[in-house]
Parts: sequence; C-alpha cells; structure tokens
Amino acid sequence: LRSGGKVVWSSEPGPARVAPSDRVRVGVIGVGARAQQDAYCFTVVPGVELVAVADVYDSRLTRAKELFGDKLATTRDYRHLLDRHDLDAILIGTPDHWHARMIVEAMAAGKDVYCEKPMTYKIEEGFEIIDAEKRYNRILQIGSQFVDSPLVEMAKKWIEEGRLGQITLIKSWENRNTPAGAWFYPIAPDGNEQTIDWKQWLGSAPDRPFDARRYFRWRCYWDYSGGLQTDLVVHHLNTVHFLMNETAPLSAITYGGGYRWKRIHPEAEVPDVVQTLFEYPNFTYNVSLTLNSQNQGFGTYVMGTKGTIQIDEVKMTFYPENPFDDYAWVVAAWPEKLQQEFVKKENIVGINQPWAPGTCTAPEAYEHYDIVGDPTDLHVKAFVESVRTRKPTREGAVPGHHAALGAHIANLSYRSGSRKVTWDGRKAALV
Repeated sequence: LRSGGKVVWSSEPGPARVAPSDRVRVGVIGVGARAQQDAYCFTVVPGVELVAVADVYDSRLTRAKELFGDKLATTRDYRHLLDRHDLDAILIGTPDHWHARMIVEAMAAGKDVYCEKPMTYKIEEGFEIIDAEKRYNRILQIGSQFVDSPLVEMAKKWIEEGRLGQITLIKSWENRNTPAGAWFYPIAPDGNEQTIDWKQWLGSAPDRPFDARRYFRWRCYWDYSGGLQTDLVVHHLNTVHFLMNETAPLSAITYGGGYRWKRIHPEAEVPDVVQTLFEYPNFTYNVSLTLNSQNQGFGTYVMGTKGTIQIDEVKMTFYPENPFDDYAWVVAAWPEKLQQEFVKKENIVGINQPWAPGTCTAPEAYEHYDIVGDPTDLHVKAFVESVRTRKPTREGAVPGHHAALGAHIANLSYRSGSRKVTWDGRKAALV
C-alpha cells in the first residue's frame, strides 16, 4: 500500500459457485437489531443459507421473515434449533447472561458457533467454553470483528517488524451521546407478556415480574450485562491482545459513574462513564469511554519509541516519532567553554542533532490508510471459512475468554469502589 491507500472489500457475493459439500446452513438464536445485521452478513457469503431463527419475542420472528424470507423456520424455543440435523452453525445474539450456556449446548449438539461479544457473563464461564471447544472439536468465533480488519492486520505487521519501536503505552476511547448509544432503546408498543416469553428470557437471571424496560434495554442492568465494559471495552481489549500477542491483563482499576443517564432513567444501573487502567507485563493500557459526548468518537493510539499509529473502524494513520532532541535549552545554560567541549566530544554539528543514532529512523512521510466497508463482513466470512476448513478462528474460546476477563475485572474494580483488581494468569484466579 502507498500513503493514502485504500483497502476495499465487497460484502456482495462473487460469481463463483459453491459445491453442495461446502454449503453452510445457519440458525440464529436471538434475532434483535445487532443479530439482524450479523445475519445479513451471513446471507451475502456465497454458499451460506439462513435456515431458522429462535427468539422469545414474536415481533422479532415476524421481522426476521420480512428480512430473510417466508421460508425461514421460526420458534420461541432455541433448543429446537439445536435439535435440527440440517444446521451447521449457530449465530447467538442474545443478552450476555445466555451466551455461555448456549455456546456449550450448541457445541454439544455438533454445531459451530458465532456468538456476539462478550463471550461470557462471568469469568468462570470462560473455562467451561474453552473445555467445550476442545471436547466437541467445534469452531467458535466471538463477535469482536476488528481483529479481521485489514487495518488491524497492517498494524500488527508493523508492530512485529519493529516499526513503532518499543511500545509502552496504548490508549483507546469510544464516545457516544444519544439515548440509543446509551442503550435506552425505544420500547415497542406490542412488548408485553403475551408477545414475549419473559420466563424463558430471564433464564438464569434473578426472577422478577415482567418489565419491558429490562427486556428492551437490558444492557442497562447488571443482571444481564456488564455495561460499557462488556459491550464496548471488550472490543478494544481483544484488538490490543491480538496486536500485542497478549493474553489477559495482570490487573485493572476503574473509575467512573452514572453521571447523566441515571438522572433521566433512575432505574438504570450501569455507569455512563468509565476510565480503566489495565496493566500488562510490558505496557500500560488506558481505556476511556463516555455516553455523554461524541467528541473524538472511536479510536486507539499505539504509542512507540519510533512512532505512533492511530486506528479506528475505517482508517489508520502513522505518526513518526521525531528522532531529534533539543539540546539547546539545556546546553545553552552551560558556560560557553563547556558547550564547545560537549559539541566536540559528542562529534555533533550544531546544538540539535539525532540523540539516538541507530535506534530511531529518520522522520518518514505522514501515512494514512482507510477502508471501505464494515469489518463485520470479514469477520463473518472468516468464520464461514473456518467452518469449511476446520482451521481455528482468530477469536475462539481462549481469546474470547481473555477479552471478556479483562472487562469483568474492570467491572469488579468499579463495583468495589475502584480498588485495584489483580488476575493471576498462572493460577487462573483473582488475587
């Protein structure tokens, strides 16, 4: 690629025919707004057929048929999909507290699984899924799509080549400022106990009377979600782990609060601002998110001694580090004789010269790359390819566990009054 280059992919199917043996038949469990987007990405992959969907809300089943055709089989009970012998893979788009159970049950039923992030609702569920992936020899992909972005691939290559130098600090941010961005979604006028199987939806969550707000805005409640950490931070964690060949963070400390949206919706429980510091063996990772301002949007800085990359959903920019040190303000304070001796001893000309020959390259041209499309397209295509080839995905059980684990310990810190929470990777236990 050249400076200013584009990385372009198409979500439209190509003209090539797919052999019957390579056809992948998919069922969807939980077909809400995000799962409908994921399902569409499946339908445009050559050789993939959307066969059946399950959802506890009747109107979601109606909408699925409107989107994907009247031949689509529908049911309120997801277990009917697991019992089918004509399905190769399951897409899971349910609330977080259902993910682990459905992943394990689908694998036990011989299905490969694409599950929206986070992989888990609790830390211990990750070990169960890792075991199930091995025991049943299934393909698993968690839906943090950025690891399949060509920009992230390019960034990883640069890091491994040493182009950024030593990386000691990474910063990410994601900022929103709308009711929908804060998960206060509209409540459908037909959302009631007749159209929604409330008991089925609750599952392992605490029993309580029907509440349409909890159903439609479930990310606002601890019983079903981890809020900002498990919805958004988990994406960033997974990307950083991929870039840096890292596993789970050593520790996390989180500050934040429900400063705005709880005043508007007192029933909401999760914070609308979080600031988390994650510790890794060789670098620190700072993540900042707000639901109260959209300034700066979404992005990550990977900061190295030779240069920094700024990367977001659709573009990446490289900023070379200036390899010069300004001696003037220090050396000029010396007596003139000492200044001359210093210049002579260091064999430099003038007062400003490269300070670290051999460790810093000369300044390079400003470089910028962007992409056209949605990384979810590539993430889904990569999953389908793994289903066909049986090669592991980039976000199977272990990476999915590590990303979710980071989000969970960040929430543990927040909910314990911002104390530091430490994870012992060797013992696989909290310290």
